[in-house]
Amino acid sequence: MRQLTEYAPAPVVLKTEDNEKHKVCAYCRVSTDDRDQRNSLEAQVAFFHRYFVQHDNWVNVGIFADEGISGTSLEKRDKFNEMLELARRGGVEIILTKEVSRFSRNVKDLLNIVDELKEKGVYIWFLSDNINTQDSGARALLNVAAPNAEMESLRTSQRVKWGQQQQMRLGVVFGRKEMYGYNI
Repeated sequence: MRQLTEYAPAPVVLKTEDNEKHKVCAYCRVSTDDRDQRNSLEAQVAFFHRYFVQHDNWVNVGIFADEGISGTSLEKRDKFNEMLELARRGGVEIILTKEVSRFSRNVKDLLNIVDELKEKGVYIWFLSDNINTQDSGARALLNVAAPNAEMESLRTSQRVKWGQQQQMRLGVVFGRKEMYGYNI
């Protein structure tokens, strides 16, 4: 069995002059409910539990996780939308997420959310991408990272559709095994 090595980002230092407690949450997402993806989601959640412990001045207000949901839309992302509502009501100061693609794969949605929350004093930190919306250069970095996340989703969708078309040409039926009215 292979030995896995975990690499954690360095502890984040808040850009504030105080030692007050700060309300922080995390967001995790995987696009399918496959076993591998479920393991990935569990690993993301476990990482954030450990990460919160490293920061004495953080109050963990929740780890929000959506499983089997695409990041291309805000629809059906119940935990994501619950987290946004909490942030809009002032219940969160900082949102942590692994990377831009976990947060959103839609450029327009991502940038609108970042701008809206920043106006309310809520910052998003994309740990693996090393982007903190509290920084002045974050918008420029997001203008590069967000389209890449959206394009990766589009490419994945095209690959899946192409693969399904090839399988259909070979007589593979997607959906139900038995098709009423047809002999396969």
